[in-house]
Amino acid sequence: MLLAALTVGLVGATLSASAQAAAPAGFVGMSAQDVFAGNARYKAAQLEAMHAAGVTLVRQVFDWSVIESRPGFYNFSSYDSTVLEAAKLGIQIMPILFNEPGFLSSRPRRSHVHGTYPPKNLNSIAAFAQAAVRWYGPGGGFWARHPSVTPLPIRVWQVWDEPNLNIYWLPKPSAVQYVTMLKSASQAIHAVDPGAEVVSAGIPQSTLGIPLLTYLNSMLVAGAANWMNTLGVNAYSRSPAGLIAKLASARAALNAHGATNIAIRATEFGWSDKGPGSPFELSPKGQASAIGTVIPDLYNARTQLDLSGFVYFDWRDSKPYPGVGDFWGLHTGLLNLAGKPKLAFKAFSNAANAL
Repeated sequence: MLLAALTVGLVGATLSASAQAAAPAGFVGMSAQDVFAGNARYKAAQLEAMHAAGVTLVRQVFDWSVIESRPGFYNFSSYDSTVLEAAKLGIQIMPILFNEPGFLSSRPRRSHVHGTYPPKNLNSIAAFAQAAVRWYGPGGGFWARHPSVTPLPIRVWQVWDEPNLNIYWLPKPSAVQYVTMLKSASQAIHAVDPGAEVVSAGIPQSTLGIPLLTYLNSMLVAGAANWMNTLGVNAYSRSPAGLIAKLASARAALNAHGATNIAIRATEFGWSDKGPGSPFELSPKGQASAIGTVIPDLYNARTQLDLSGFVYFDWRDSKPYPGVGDFWGLHTGLLNLAGKPKLAFKAFSNAANAL
């Protein structure tokens, strides 16, 4: 009954025009994996294009294995230039703290299984998280090194991604284990920046692991609400209405556990315009229509959901991963492989800039 009532309320909210203030900074997010991998000129050009399209936050993996290449030594240089260019445009960065180095991993020595194992000591993420906040957070060393740029400290940190899926928490997902990691990271982050927003890993609904609500309920029983400010939901759905309903079900679960103070972020969602068959594959016009519909729906439902923002996946289409092959998620971009705007780009830009 709680979910039904909440969903009805959200449907009503999304059907009415919002007369409130414009979307807060950081509400409109984008995943842009190739931007971080590009050269300085490409990064600057793409971030400027995102800014023009209404993007105010970029979500990106901060690869722990790259940053801590040897024990206790943290080198963030792979990310510095993007953080700097984003700050110049007023775009916030939301790092995903993910993928520990081999010397900290629980991966068996002779394992050839494709996927990510958690650290053998789940608390080891604390030192990494704290180093990241000391570098990029308020008063961080990065900003002291670039005095000519107005600081835009990173204040939103996401801890891991999709741990309810087998591939990202081998050999078997465990909400209790994940909450142990979340607690360590949260305590470390808040020790340096008490006002930071700690976002849980994005939890998707998938047949490849533990269902969203089952995993979320286990997280909450294990005390997750004490160690996050915001719940991340990777809210892939067949339709905009289904996406809103998925977030409503997460809101209802939080409320049922007394976690009414925990906000939600839709940390991933998207639709493809082509590719191998999938429920999330639409035509070019269908992709554009879904994006143009869901952005105002999310904005209008933000109060009922306590929604801090959303992140669209992805800025640009990607080539197939080596050894994996093609799949729908490589075709969700607003830009095609050649970097040319799709119909979806205009739909996103129009909707985001209208907020």
